[in-house]
Amino acid sequence: MTYLTLHRPARNLFRFYSPFFAPQHTKTDADRYNWAPSVDVSETADNFEVRAELPGVAKDDLHVSVKDNLLTLSGEKRQENVDDTQNYRRVERRYGNFQRKFALPPEVKTDGIKAEFSDGVLTLSIPKSEAAKPTEIPITTVS
Repeated sequence: MTYLTLHRPARNLFRFYSPFFAPQHTKTDADRYNWAPSVDVSETADNFEVRAELPGVAKDDLHVSVKDNLLTLSGEKRQENVDDTQNYRRVERRYGNFQRKFALPPEVKTDGIKAEFSDGVLTLSIPKSEAAKPTEIPITTVS
C-alpha cells in the first residue's frame, strides 16, 4: 500500500464533513495561538457530538459560544508555577490561549446545545432540528 492509499479514507471523510464542521482557521489564528485542542466530531440520528481534549485547562478558563452558526471553543491553559531549582531539561507541554472554530450545519438547534466538562474532556451535544432527523416511512401491502 502506498501512503495515499492508506490516507484516502481520511481525506474523503474530511470532504464529507466540509463545509460543515470544517475548522475555520486564519493566518492570524496560527500567529496568535500556541496550540489547539484535538477534537472529534461524530453524528447520531438526533445530534452531533463534539469532544475536545483539554488536559490541564480549568473549567473557568474555557468558553464556548455560537454566533452566525459558527461554534467557537476558546480558553487558556495556564502554565504551572515553575521553581528555578527544578532545572528543566526539556519542556514539551504547550501553554497559552487557544481557539477552535467550526461551521455548524444549518439544521442544528443552537439554543439546545449542552456542554459537559469532565476529566479534561469537553463534550458538546448539538441537537438536530426535527426536519433534519431521519424519518421512517411505513410500507403497506396492497392486496
